[in-house]
Amino acid sequence: MLRVVIAEDDINFRKEIIKILLTIEDVNVEYSTGDGKNALEALIKIKPDVAILDIGLPGMSGIEVAKKIREYMPFLEIIFITSFEEYIKDAVRLYASDYIEKPLDKNRLEATIKRIEEKLLKIENYVPLKTKDSVRLVNPKEIYFVQANKKRSTVYMQREKLLCEYSLKEIEGILDKDVFFRTNRSYLVNLLKVDMLKDKNRTSFEIYFKGSNHKAYLSKELYEEFRKKVKAIYK
Repeated sequence: MLRVVIAEDDINFRKEIIKILLTIEDVNVEYSTGDGKNALEALIKIKPDVAILDIGLPGMSGIEVAKKIREYMPFLEIIFITSFEEYIKDAVRLYASDYIEKPLDKNRLEATIKRIEEKLLKIENYVPLKTKDSVRLVNPKEIYFVQANKKRSTVYMQREKLLCEYSLKEIEGILDKDVFFRTNRSYLVNLLKVDMLKDKNRTSFEIYFKGSNHKAYLSKELYEEFRKKVKAIYK
């Protein structure tokens, strides 16, 4: 499911965009607004796959919103819709997926959304993780570790935790075995994110991560295998 947030100050035009998107399979409009600051807050909170931004938003322009959100979501797909063609260079610098001028070209918007869907499904760097309400496409590079949570699991990233419907064993089968290591029965760790180990007790080490306060645990029985995996990555 492709999750979309729309920011367009013309309510009738906004309704037109929503109407088009609702006809496209596996696309869900998570939120819509006519205000730039409100759009930025919604994007940070919802973390959608696609942002459709009008450049002439009140409160904060679509370009400003895009610049801010790139700090939080570098992989967000952004579509600009505007009456002002002079902003196309800004759109290119912000790696926009498309720049559609008004009046809205329905076929072009549909084609762009389909292209984004295909891109996200084909990109090797993204994996589909099923949650209670949807399927999230997640970049494994953003995952610090995965923790078992009964028959489900919790995926820890820098700014959020994702409760996933898959078991730890199922996620282990999805992620790259050269990068993700099962450090004990309950944890699957991204070795590229590990900063250091500290002695916890006679059976475990605490695992600390780069740029994060998260902690996981490594069984001392697996320490030598853990070291070999880390050395193999960095050699």
